[in-house]
Amino acid sequence: MVSLAYGEDQRDGMQLHYPEVCYPAQGFMLQSQQRGVLEVVPGQQIQVKRLATQLGSSRRESVTYWTLLGDKTFSGGIAKKLAEMQYGMAGYIADGLLFRVSSIEPDPQDGYTLHETFSRDMMAGLPAEVRQRLIGLPPA
Repeated sequence: MVSLAYGEDQRDGMQLHYPEVCYPAQGFMLQSQQRGVLEVVPGQQIQVKRLATQLGSSRRESVTYWTLLGDKTFSGGIAKKLAEMQYGMAGYIADGLLFRVSSIEPDPQDGYTLHETFSRDMMAGLPAEVRQRLIGLPPA
């Protein structure tokens, strides 16, 4: 499954909702979360967050996601907050995008591998300007 959420104003009251908040709000148990990197295009790695969730006794869903603030990717945390402040100090209200890939399988590691393959294949089939919008600019 793939889901994209976009918001044109990422100030505090309008921010994207993160899967580690939304999944438990829908009844899922959050079993684990970790940060990682994906190389979705050759030579460009992006920061991601990976979650292992479970609903009831049988549905296990692994999740991989990243967010963009303006043209930079983040997996959340203090770096994103600092970027928000930098944009604000420059008089710019940044937009945001959350890109989430998830799958249902018993082993989260199998899901994370599937997510990486899917993301890489998807990005390879997109025009460069669309791909850049989904994964941000390469680090300078």
